[in-house]
Amino acid sequence: MEISNNFNQLSFHDASIESVHRVDGCIEIMFDFVVVAPEHPAAEGEVFELKEAKVIFKKVKAEKALIWHDDKSPIDHPNPDSPVNEVMHGTQKEGYFHFDGFWQPDDWSEWYIYSDTFIVSGRAVGFSRAAF
Repeated sequence: MEISNNFNQLSFHDASIESVHRVDGCIEIMFDFVVVAPEHPAAEGEVFELKEAKVIFKKVKAEKALIWHDDKSPIDHPNPDSPVNEVMHGTQKEGYFHFDGFWQPDDWSEWYIYSDTFIVSGRAVGFSRAAF
């Protein structure tokens, strides 16, 4: 299954990033799963998961990775190529996508990907966890 709209109706909560590849202005991120909310047009009122999900951002203009070592202000991430391991949130804003979560157990990270286009693909399966 392939999805290319309504990014904010996808949930990345507790998803692990397995790999990140950059090629020709695209960023390809492999997640263990992505949850599709029942409000998403592709969901037809049901919750389901995309297993082994691939998210491709096309025509990437820039990206920025930050890490918080305290609660005052972030600094540039020491590993900007793969700044988040366990995602808590994934959202789309005007002109960019934003992921935040943990890089290491105590390190909160943010990743901004400046693009307007995405494609999520994966193997659709029934939602197997507690209520969405």
